Amino acid sequence: MSDGTFLLSISGQLEYINVLAESGSNWHCKYEFVTGPDWKLIGGIEAGLSQICTVNTNGEKVTLNLPIEVMLKSTNVYGWPQVVLSVYKEMALEGYGRCHIPLTPGVHSVDISLSKPMTSTLLGYIASFFGYQPELLQPKMLATTAGNNLLRMTSTGSVKANFNIISQGFTSLGYDVGHMK
Repeated sequence: MSDGTFLLSISGQLEYINVLAESGSNWHCKYEFVTGPDWKLIGGIEAGLSQICTVNTNGEKVTLNLPIEVMLKSTNVYGWPQVVLSVYKEMALEGYGRCHIPLTPGVHSVDISLSKPMTSTLLGYIASFFGYQPELLQPKMLATTAGNNLLRMTSTGSVKANFNIISQGFTSLGYDVGHMK
């Protein structure tokens, strides 16, 4: 591209949630792409919500098959795209996850670890007996480093994701991302 920009096309799907799910439970997942200040969305949907998935057998994976597709434009690689996930069982948070989008063009299979915030005070611990659970007001904050060292999190599972990456204009700007997979 002659205007000093490059394009990045991301498509794929969030396949399943790998957690200990009991029979009859309902699950859903929200995703959101987070980028730096120089990135611009030129196509696709930046955030989405899956259908409600019901688990039929204890211990079964929660199948999402949620398609994702975005096209982004930027002048530099600072703020490389990340996807932030919020996974819910019924209406209760089961975990947040995030990962950077792979750099190399091609098909990538990624396991995104999930974790959820823990209470930080005695009052919060007592409130957990009454169904209160800490949640982040803006899950996008997980894609930055601001204040993340203050969060206490516990691991809750993972999400299997597939990404198909296509880039255009990287080499003309002097970037080398390696060979296509």
